[in-house]
Formats: sequence, C-alpha cells, structure tokens
Amino acid sequence: MKELIVRGPGQLAWVDVSSPTLSSTHGALVRPIASASCDLDRRLIAGLTPFKAPFALGHECVAEVLEVGDDVSSVRRGDLVSVPWKISCGQCRQCIAGRETACTSVPRHAAYGVPAGGHWGGLFSELVHVPYADAMLVALPPGLNPLAVASASDNLTDAWVATSRPIAAREEARVLVVGGTESLGVLAVQMAVAAGAASVDYLDDNDYRCDLALRSGANVEFGENLDESYDVVVAATRDPLELHRGLLALAPGGHCSCIGIIFEDPKIPLFGMYLRDVTLSVGVCNVRPHIPKVLELVGNGHCEPLLVSPTVVSCEEATEALIQPLAKCIVVRERIT
Repeated sequence: MKELIVRGPGQLAWVDVSSPTLSSTHGALVRPIASASCDLDRRLIAGLTPFKAPFALGHECVAEVLEVGDDVSSVRRGDLVSVPWKISCGQCRQCIAGRETACTSVPRHAAYGVPAGGHWGGLFSELVHVPYADAMLVALPPGLNPLAVASASDNLTDAWVATSRPIAAREEARVLVVGGTESLGVLAVQMAVAAGAASVDYLDDNDYRCDLALRSGANVEFGENLDESYDVVVAATRDPLELHRGLLALAPGGHCSCIGIIFEDPKIPLFGMYLRDVTLSVGVCNVRPHIPKVLELVGNGHCEPLLVSPTVVSCEEATEALIQPLAKCIVVRERIT
C-alpha cells in the first residue's frame, strides 16, 4: 500500500509499505477517504517540532471500514467512521477515567501521524490498522458529509471541548479567541457560538483568518485594552506572547483553554492570575468521548467546519498541497465498499 511519509524538513513522499493486518479480534482495518491536515502537520513537515523524520503523516480522517475482528460489535464493513488521533483501549484505568490520552495498554504517547509513542502509521495512508475498534471508532450518522467532519478526529473536537466546558459553567460568557493557527482559532469561534457564548471576539493579525472568524460569528474589531475583560479565553496560538496576552485578558473567575501547541516554556503571569482566581487548562484533548456530539453539531448545521478547509485534493496532489501555509487541506480517495 501507499503511505505518506515525512522524509525530512519540507520533504513529503508516497512510499510503498507492507499493508497492515488484523493483529487481534478487537481490531479493524479502515481505508481513509477524507483525511485532513491538522494545524500541527505543517510544523511536522517543516521539521519545526521535536519529532524526527522519517514517519507517517496524518491524524485526522473519516474512513470506511474494510475488515473487523470477531469481537468487534460497534462497526462493520462499509461503515463510515471517524478515527480518533490517539490509540486507546477503552478498558484500562486511565481510559475508564476519561483520559484516553494516557492509555496504559499502549506506549504513553501512541498516536497516528506522530512518532512519539512508536510508529502506528498515518491517517493519509491507504490502509490503517485500528487496534481497538469498539473503543476508538465512531460511526458517522447517515447522510453526514465526510469532508465536513474529517477533523472530528482532533482539531474540530478539540475546539468544541475547549469552548463548551468553560462556557457551560459561566452565564452570559464573554469569550476571546486568540488565533494564530491555520484552523483552530476559527473553529473555536464556531464552537463558542454553538455552545451559547454571549459574545465572541477574535484576535489575530491575519486578515484571511479574521474574515473567516467574522463569517463564523465573531467580532474582529475591538479596543486595544483587553485586560480583565473576558470570562473565557481560548488560546489557539503558537506565540507565547499572545498566550500571555490572553491570560491577562481573563476577568475574575475566568478560564483560559490553551489549545495551541507551544514547545518552549512560556511566560505565565501567575501572580495576576492568582489575584483574579482564574484557571488555565493545557493538555492534549481526549476527543473520543466528544466526537458523537461534534458529529451532531455539524449535522444540525450549528457549525461550518469546511469554511476553514477550502482545499480538497487527490492523493496525487497531496505532497504539494499539504505544504501550503494558508488553511486546512483535505485529501480524498474513492470508497471501495
């Protein structure tokens, strides 16, 4: 089969590798038909992360199920499914506690598309092994556009969790989204609106993303002084200084969800946060429990994720399209079931 590999900084290639096989009665083999680039992928391609090439790319997709093990009961051949980015068993203590990202049945950081916990393949590949099908895969409702929910594996669901939880705990929540990544900030705007925010402001120096945020329901023109103005801040930025600015914007009792990956240690205004009794959450998102809700939101028209994915390409075009810096890209292939 063909697998999309990061060979080195700026180097993508399709290579021939052995096709995976079912390794247990709990697994499944799936064929990605709509694979989306995560905001992290361009940095992985560019060599701007701690992860060293070569490795298979891709951790967001909708796939068709080709084969399932004898003990799999939730999906069958021909189903369309969302494939979470994180490998998890669903049965260990951490999974039962809702921390699939810390699953103890596999290496700690085992995931698709990133070689942090071993090499599990990538979700741009022609064929993918899912070791725990019932615990991981989420079947799409009939009629839902696979392209629209290709990012439910990670970015789209991350945006929902980062906004909906703090908004639900605060009446008439005023929300600030600090943008700066290809899609997460705009998706966070959409999800904040879907979660019932009283208002959403979007902060970014990129005109293209500001236009998308405006079309998604945000205000993009507001004053320079943001200090202590917002009940919820979503930091979808890679810039430590912008995270710092977002933390200063929290009102007393506010919460900041940091969902932009910052590899260096940022400066945190800890004493000022202490005086305002604010909270900060940082961490890889356990997307699997929340994917069904996200699929429902998209199906009911409460968000428009394709707004941030204007580029849909074939596998042949993928090696060029995935390097482009502007927005998310979706790579498609035909179904065979």
